[in-house]
Amino acid sequence: MSRTMSLATSGALALALGCGSVGPSSLLGHHGGSPTHAASQGSASTAATVARSYRLDPGYFFGHDVRPFKSVTYVLDLSGSMSERTGSTAARIGREHAASTTRGLLGSRGGVLGSAASDAALGMDKKVELVKDHLNASLRGLASGAKFNIVLFSDGIRTLSPTMIPANGATTTLVGGFVAKLSEGGSTNLKAAIEAGLATDAEDVIVLTDGLPTDSTPEQILSMVAGKNAEHARRVFTVGVGDDQAESFLSRLAEDNGGQYLAYR
Repeated sequence: MSRTMSLATSGALALALGCGSVGPSSLLGHHGGSPTHAASQGSASTAATVARSYRLDPGYFFGHDVRPFKSVTYVLDLSGSMSERTGSTAARIGREHAASTTRGLLGSRGGVLGSAASDAALGMDKKVELVKDHLNASLRGLASGAKFNIVLFSDGIRTLSPTMIPANGATTTLVGGFVAKLSEGGSTNLKAAIEAGLATDAEDVIVLTDGLPTDSTPEQILSMVAGKNAEHARRVFTVGVGDDQAESFLSRLAEDNGGQYLAYR
């Protein structure tokens, strides 16, 4: 069952996020919340860009510049496929070689340290780890006075806060610590997650996923978003991660709703 969190103060936020390692079952449960909020209107030109690497710069989320955003909600995929790694075969071989070299340099005396360093070399391009890094970087660059929220989804959905969160050093640090504990697993409840994102008081919504939804068809999602935006228009930006992303669907979702689609492979 979804647990709402009051973020009226940084102290309340600290209490709300003060939990241990969070996986799909404890984080998301198996029930999505129903939309309760309206949002504001916005517009933007659309484009599609495919890239292998986007720098971790403050205020950017996989190439999307969020620095001008006054309010933004991130809708983030934590399904089981997000445990997979990205990049070309050559890049993966390079990372495996780096991991092997690390183990060799530390030798048997490396013990737990050597194993941890090797695992870090192999895991740094897992999709879910990339999302954590880019999310934290983008939050650090939000403008003074901006607000944000986060919707996480796999089998179920979880909206981080019932109200938008003011972006400041305290809240971004606390949320960053919470995000670091997230793990992946389960299916792709994308339609319910996007609906929850549109229900927040955000002018802009960024949707990140690595595949097709399992709770609906792309056409059903496009129709749902069109209906919601006919009432209260919000821009929808999309990010596709990995080789199995639904490029045409994510591109159209952004294009139909004043946003931009970017791909990370």
